[in-house]
Amino acid sequence: MLPCLLITLPTVRHPPKGKEEKKNPSPFVPVAGGRRRRPEPQLPLAMAFPDWVMLDPYVFRDGPFSDDDPTAAIGHNSRGDKVGVRFLLRAPPEPSSIFLDWEAGTGDCDDFSVVAAHRDAVLFQMGCLVSLGSSNAYKAFDYLLYRAAGAGGSSPSLDLLAPFGGSVDELKARMEADGLIRLTNQHLRRLKCLDIGVLCRDGEEFAVAELQITRSEVGPELHVLRSSTSSRKCDRKLPSITPSNGGSLDLEKFLWDWDADTVIPFGSYLCWVDYCLGIIFCDMFDENPQLHYLEFPADVRGACFGGCCQAVGVTNGVMKLVSLVPDDGLIAETYTPESGFTIGCWTLRIDDMDKMVWEKDAVLKSDYLWSMLKPDFLWPLDEFPFITTNRFPRVQFPLISIDDSSVIYLVLAQNGRVEEAGYNYDETWLLAIDMSKMTLKMSFPYIEDEMGDPSPEMLAFAEDKFWRFEPFLAADFSRHFNLRCPRHVLLKPAEA
Repeated sequence: MLPCLLITLPTVRHPPKGKEEKKNPSPFVPVAGGRRRRPEPQLPLAMAFPDWVMLDPYVFRDGPFSDDDPTAAIGHNSRGDKVGVRFLLRAPPEPSSIFLDWEAGTGDCDDFSVVAAHRDAVLFQMGCLVSLGSSNAYKAFDYLLYRAAGAGGSSPSLDLLAPFGGSVDELKARMEADGLIRLTNQHLRRLKCLDIGVLCRDGEEFAVAELQITRSEVGPELHVLRSSTSSRKCDRKLPSITPSNGGSLDLEKFLWDWDADTVIPFGSYLCWVDYCLGIIFCDMFDENPQLHYLEFPADVRGACFGGCCQAVGVTNGVMKLVSLVPDDGLIAETYTPESGFTIGCWTLRIDDMDKMVWEKDAVLKSDYLWSMLKPDFLWPLDEFPFITTNRFPRVQFPLISIDDSSVIYLVLAQNGRVEEAGYNYDETWLLAIDMSKMTLKMSFPYIEDEMGDPSPEMLAFAEDKFWRFEPFLAADFSRHFNLRCPRHVLLKPAEA
């Protein structure tokens, strides 16, 4: 049976009658010269880390880290820079945060991104310019693997992996031989952290893989790094691709159209997802891996705006698909006031003929969703003008709960005003919906503002989120801290 994709939302709380509910405190507090994140309250020693988290892709610069931080790990990149990573872990629907200590990473092209996660592993990508002699420089990428549970219950680790684009010495050799290094489409895709995923299985074994599909006669190219092999280099394979349920595939058209949006771990497979087409499955521990392609349902395939309106995820070993489709059948970045939309959920199953099929198991119409958000149920009337003016809210970025297949998370931007772009303070909410019961479980204000001058880091965060909101990453590495440290104090943010 295949995994399921769902999104989980927070529960609604009502103040006792006759008492006004207090406004949630801002996550930032004034300090000299700016603001810092509000420290989390210290929890009892028996309190555990959350079983899974919604990891915010934005990376905060921080450090040095406290020695007793149970999530902190230190490593080095290919330049020899010391790099530290830690997390602020919160139970959904509150997002969890990534903090980076990279003192040498101050260049304009020095960047750090979270790529993927599975079990106790989180994969990061670092980008930096490397000198190739003379006046030539090249944007190279390092991949670092964070493991929450070290061997024998040791502290978390952060290890540099073999390069997927070639080592610095190999790049220099290519420069000397050819006089230049061409900027390929695959290099541009690495800038966006596409095509690469991580998969773990029992013990310390893992596989990190990149699937390169170009519009050429070469066909798919798979680069695989497995911990079970002694080689420090990635294996290059040229797997064939076939339809998962038999039949024919126009390979030339497929290679031209394919454009992966994300990579999902599922059992022993890594799954490359193109939200406009479907999913490519690949068994990463097969010595001769093959690619198997499964199309999305007909009413989803071809109408797509990437992760803004669709998501695939795995819940308790079951794969699910969630899609927000306007009633006119076309997925757009925003919804017009005149048209409604439908949230559909599908589960991947095996039928009697041993074929993989998408089974629709939940449908939620926008009108019913708005009825959940009626003013006397959740928010004051003047905070949500769309309720009285019939404007349709900008509900986007579905996410699937890892531990409850009936729950999905959605992002409500600008308090629902479709005529305004961006994601503002006090106007972006995370909603948790139980699709089986058709109820709103929770709501959570994503960012809240308070008086005080923002720090440069917070200004950068606000600007990034306003123009470049990205999907959250569902990850369950947090539960492995509980296995390693059964009694602990939930992490408090470092003092500014």
